[in-house]
Amino acid sequence: MKPEKANKVYQFAVMLISISITAYTLSRFSVLIQPLLCIPYDWKLEAAIVMGQLVFQFPFLIHKYRNRIFTYYYNMLLVALFGSALLWPLILINECSSWNIEWNVLYFFTVVGILFLDHMRRVRKLHLPSYLCYTWVVYRMIVLALLIY
Repeated sequence: MKPEKANKVYQFAVMLISISITAYTLSRFSVLIQPLLCIPYDWKLEAAIVMGQLVFQFPFLIHKYRNRIFTYYYNMLLVALFGSALLWPLILINECSSWNIEWNVLYFFTVVGILFLDHMRRVRKLHLPSYLCYTWVVYRMIVLALLIY
């Protein structure tokens, strides 16, 4: 196998692992804020949301950035994996002693802010348009609205 193709296989495997870990992590986090959600939330729903994000971003990439879609998706999923790592301390703290829901939400949005900055950094590094950062947020806001209303 050519090194270039091997690298794509590796990246694809990392993407699948990132989706899995992110889905599991956010399903665990959702238990902490379940009273705010209007639907039951599990790892399958979050996996669908993550994959929906990829589909949502696709039209913003396909025409001018077709050759960088895979690299962008890889980086976006690494951002999600980073977010999962940042959420685990909160999940584990809540296993030992319950924080109130407001602190859990505040922690979550702090993580989201950090992820937004990392997403911006990666988009800049890939020489992609900054509007991708905002479409990422728009998608998540639409999902959030559907989950809480």
